[in-house]
Amino acid sequence: MPLPPIAFYSIYEISARWGCHPADVAGWAAAGHLQVLAGIPLVTCGEETIAGLVEVPIAELMPMFRRYGPSEETARLKRVLPLGSKSWLQVTDPPDGLPIRSSDLLLAAGPVQQFEEERDLLRRPASNIGATPRYEWDAMYAWLTCHIFEKGPPATKTALIAQVQDWFVQNSPSGEAPDESTIRKRLTALWHKLRGDATV
Repeated sequence: MPLPPIAFYSIYEISARWGCHPADVAGWAAAGHLQVLAGIPLVTCGEETIAGLVEVPIAELMPMFRRYGPSEETARLKRVLPLGSKSWLQVTDPPDGLPIRSSDLLLAAGPVQQFEEERDLLRRPASNIGATPRYEWDAMYAWLTCHIFEKGPPATKTALIAQVQDWFVQNSPSGEAPDESTIRKRLTALWHKLRGDATV
């Protein structure tokens, strides 16, 4: 039995999927077109304690998505909206808010697909009919960029290829992944850059 379809996308995956800047995705969310979520550990909000998936006020986190100049690596999440609730809660413990990374912010796949359908975002020109790529390479590269930025490159090229294959298995609707030789060809130049090979 294949794995179920992907449930969430990061803002970086969506920007790669739509061919736009992450600031655009964050901006559309801040304007109310998309809902941004995050999975958080147990926090205190006044007399309540909450954990798990919550909506976050993306407009307050925009410094992580600057179009020009360096973006902030982390921000402090000071308000959350529990799913199903209409009232925002202020985070009181930690007292200065919960630290969060831009790669922690998620968009549910269902609303994203509805947004795409309403705006024909994935409609291709007639000349490209039949040329739909079999694998989501752009989304994989977006994920891999964040993964290496946060955890650093793996020790070997074989480990890098294995990580990418695992990503495809977990995120492909059919559970399929490109073969090892295909991934190796696409990642060889990147691997040499990560290793500081002067010949590449």
